[in-house]
Amino acid sequence: MKQPKKCGPKNTRGFTLVELTVAMFVLTVGVLGGMIMIVLGMTRDNTNRMDTTATNAAQAVLEQIAAVPASTSPTLTVTDCVPSTHFVTTAGTAGLGSGATLDGNGNVDFQSAAVAGYEIPYAVCGNNKLIATYNVRWHITTLPGGGKLVIVAAGHPTIYNKSHAMAYIAPVTLRTIVGL
Repeated sequence: MKQPKKCGPKNTRGFTLVELTVAMFVLTVGVLGGMIMIVLGMTRDNTNRMDTTATNAAQAVLEQIAAVPASTSPTLTVTDCVPSTHFVTTAGTAGLGSGATLDGNGNVDFQSAAVAGYEIPYAVCGNNKLIATYNVRWHITTLPGGGKLVIVAAGHPTIYNKSHAMAYIAPVTLRTIVGL
């Protein structure tokens, strides 16, 4: 009597438990790595959004100061989205200048105490009805040629509320020369 032929090769076997465990470990490492990349991407997206908003806040104050002739030094009023009215001093002095304390690189030093008249809490309203308040500070130096060097910086809310910060975000600094 003849035995019927079996279909397929004779040495066909399934996965062993060790091979299955190794495959699951490799898959798990790959999925977790992808999840970490997604979280990092979301964090960078939030940081970029905050940088853009801080730039807009600093630019709003800078444009108000730059619109004043360099030969005058009136106190301006700036209104944010809340709306809150803030007073902006435009007086500068020769030499070291007036206003917010500068660090060794010429940037506004947010670790130093605020100087009255040269700092405002500027609120920016989002589409989702959330309000972020940026600390905007400025420094004005009167130049020998009659113009003014204006440095305006906006510190992010996470600088002052470190419990919610995922990472340090440097303040945004803008500079312009007025009246030359």
